[in-house]
Amino acid sequence: MLGFLRGDDLKSSTIAPVDGSHKGIAKDNVFKLSASNAITPDNPPETIFDTYRTMPVCDRVREFTPEEADGLSELARVKKQNAKATKKAADQHEIILNSEAKINRHGQRMIRNEAEFEVKTQGYKGTTAKALQAKRPRYAAMGKGLEKSEQLADQAIANLMAQL
Repeated sequence: MLGFLRGDDLKSSTIAPVDGSHKGIAKDNVFKLSASNAITPDNPPETIFDTYRTMPVCDRVREFTPEEADGLSELARVKKQNAKATKKAADQHEIILNSEAKINRHGQRMIRNEAEFEVKTQGYKGTTAKALQAKRPRYAAMGKGLEKSEQLADQAIANLMAQL
């Protein structure tokens, strides 16, 4: 179930983008549609302003037969059921989309957390590298001091040997 925690997907990169470069976060990549027919201001559905209507326009006074009235009663009953079902479907559709939006929100938060982790980790490495670089002169001085001590010792030994 938690197989993603095994770390099989860990990829080691050669170097962090310390030169300020980036890829994959330009607007053309960031704002990709969730679906090719996703509704946006420049991609409205062709039927966006259509009206659902099954009854013909009653544009004049007329009389109805008993059969027509009974047919309208049956149609009204079915339409009432369908309206209730459509409301239920719309409510469920909204719940699903809101849940998916939350999943996306939290998924993006996890990605931001990962990015923050990476920049902090690289920063810690940089701080350690700076501290080590700062110690190089001290090590060089120790090395030079040891070389000088070795030369003095060699010279003293040579002088001693020359006296014998």
